[in-house]
Amino acid sequence: MKKSVLIIILLLSTFLNAQNESDKTDKMLDEMCSNFKLNENLSDTLRIEILNKKFIHPYLSQFSGSELEDKIDNLYFRFQKRCEHFRDYLVKVDPPKDDNWARLDAHPKITVSENEIAQFKKTIDFYYFEYEGKKTTLKTDKNFWIETFEDGTNSKLYYKWIGKNKFELEFIESNNNGRKNFSKKGDKYIYEIINKENNYYWILSEIPGQSEILKFKLFVGN
Repeated sequence: MKKSVLIIILLLSTFLNAQNESDKTDKMLDEMCSNFKLNENLSDTLRIEILNKKFIHPYLSQFSGSELEDKIDNLYFRFQKRCEHFRDYLVKVDPPKDDNWARLDAHPKITVSENEIAQFKKTIDFYYFEYEGKKTTLKTDKNFWIETFEDGTNSKLYYKWIGKNKFELEFIESNNNGRKNFSKKGDKYIYEIINKENNYYWILSEIPGQSEILKFKLFVGN
């Protein structure tokens, strides 16, 4: 067998093993989410304790050292992505510190004008504030949505318009600890422009397949 063919086979095997491991972890997180919802009548402390004993500790016992730290980060951030009920809990224990983000009970009325949408599409520099208040800058073009965080790390996503005021982001890669663990390649998010106020747009953010509706302020860059 030629060396180049062997290398390709080994790389493919490594990729498939990593993909299978990622899928297994997501399946476990979905089971954790169902458990967390089922026990919503219990105290938050007890709910977390049950998750630790039933799922998290047995899973983490397979790893050690720096790999263990990576797995802990992955579980924490990926669980937020997969489980609305866990996000509800996090909002309760750590509510937003400003009005840059808001949770909605229903889809809002869309009042953005065609001219405002046209201006949005022409703009390449934006910024927004993370839930905890840190500023994230953003550059866009016709294909990509590239975010730069306060610590200098980045995330890159495909950027595609799927409606008059609606666009889709598809995660490609990130070297940011939170983002690379929250999302995996191919994960998609739907954004919808609600309206424009002063120097910012209200953007509706949804994860396909989940019911939670969030809106946030996306500011026009200087």
